[in-house]
Amino acid sequence: MDPPKRRGPKPKVGPKGETGRARVTTTMIRSSPGWKQAVEELAEEDRAVSLSELFDRAIVAYARQIGHKKPIPKR
Repeated sequence: MDPPKRRGPKPKVGPKGETGRARVTTTMIRSSPGWKQAVEELAEEDRAVSLSELFDRAIVAYARQIGHKKPIPKR
């Protein structure tokens, strides 16, 4: 007899950061469908692998633009 099948999503094992600890979710952005589409189009145009990569690039660029002195660490 086969074992019972698991119901629901499989547990996710995230990549470990520099400290060896699992990474944490930093932001969740609520948006309109139009905003989401525009951001996805921007990511595609920028050749970003993911929205997280696009946001990371944008945060680093904005920090430089406003003269933020501390470097933004890698995600």
